[in-house]
Amino acid sequence: MSYETLRYEERGRVAVITYDRQERRNAWNPPMYREAVAAIERANASADVGAIVITHDGPVFCAGTDFKAEPEPPDPQTGRRPNVATLSMAQDASWLHLLARSKPTIGAIRGAAIGLGVTQILPFDIRIGGASSTYSFPFLSLGLMPELGCTALLPRLVGYGHAVDICLSSAKLSAQEALDIGLITRVAGDDDVVAEAVALGEKLAAAPALQMQLTRELLRENSGEHDANVVLARETEAFVTMFRAAKEAKKKAAAEGA
Repeated sequence: MSYETLRYEERGRVAVITYDRQERRNAWNPPMYREAVAAIERANASADVGAIVITHDGPVFCAGTDFKAEPEPPDPQTGRRPNVATLSMAQDASWLHLLARSKPTIGAIRGAAIGLGVTQILPFDIRIGGASSTYSFPFLSLGLMPELGCTALLPRLVGYGHAVDICLSSAKLSAQEALDIGLITRVAGDDDVVAEAVALGEKLAAAPALQMQLTRELLRENSGEHDANVVLARETEAFVTMFRAAKEAKKKAAAEGA
């Protein structure tokens, strides 16, 4: 499969998706968003892939939404023109839903992440920033508002107080500032970010796939849960699922060896 706005490659057990729409600073338009989704789905469908790295070429990871993009033709059913917002925030089919059911995702950001360029990385499992990377939340200064789940995900990552400060002040954070509050989880040299992300991806890919997925689900679901009984019930159910899968795998192996 060929792409016009990004590149896809598999390095060992890690799929590397590289944004490459530098003429528009890697800003998302509908075709680019669809290609990003298609590349992630391709990685999810590959038995050889255990983790996904999303990175970029050029000095900007993603400049947000491309507001100068050519309008899409109207949807024949609704009569509305699809745009990045309607595609990426669609009920039950959003960017958040895609990443939640995907293999582990790692962001490798070497440059500027602006607006939607920041909010799109919040659902990644791990975010690695280059030493010169920056993270801008200019929404209110532009007369806009944060989107793509930012108002829920950002407080979970950095805490409510930091999230309010960042959004209301339209803050721009350095890599060190982002690391200090938990927006990103690691900082590497700009030239080493992708290599470190791929190495980490190989480590994640080596873990049992079911246990990895269940652990990610538990962390996502329980991080905002205050009822201890609900937390423990979910963990118990996950362990039951794990043990049942192991039992089925053992039975299958025995049958194949008979």
